[in-house]
Amino acid sequence: MNLTAASFLLCLALGVGFTPSAHGAIAAAVVIRGPLAGQGGGGARPTNVRFAQSVPVANGPYTASQAERGKVVYEQNCSTCHGASLRGGANEFAAPALAGPFFYEKWSGRPLEELFRYAVENMPPDQTKLSEAAYLDVMAYVLQVLKHPAGNTDLTADSPAMKRSIEAPR
Repeated sequence: MNLTAASFLLCLALGVGFTPSAHGAIAAAVVIRGPLAGQGGGGARPTNVRFAQSVPVANGPYTASQAERGKVVYEQNCSTCHGASLRGGANEFAAPALAGPFFYEKWSGRPLEELFRYAVENMPPDQTKLSEAAYLDVMAYVLQVLKHPAGNTDLTADSPAMKRSIEAPR
């Protein structure tokens, strides 16, 4: 069961409202009706008390700390060719974009694993290859730049997310 489903069931059991937000948070509102303890019960009108709380939804395929490590690796090994913004190189190498419309034009619908394997086998060109962990960290950074949510576990080569198609987040 994912966090959203678990939160919904908890809210249902507690009798509170449940609203998942577009930002990956859950807002809950508690409505208490009737007299409060210590108050007279005769004809008291309903009392509404509202409580809001945001709970992060952890459904992303990488962690924020992994993406931060990936940013460092990217800046040291990839940005010279692919650009600081990941939108492709403006130098003589003209490296392809890792973000933006040109990236989606090439990679949309293809599994993340394919991009990962391409990077492992070909990047950086004419240099010493990085560790698998470094490539995974860079993939996490790319996902972060692409606005995919972070989660509670690092991206691994056998993560289910590697089988998912690359798509622009909605």
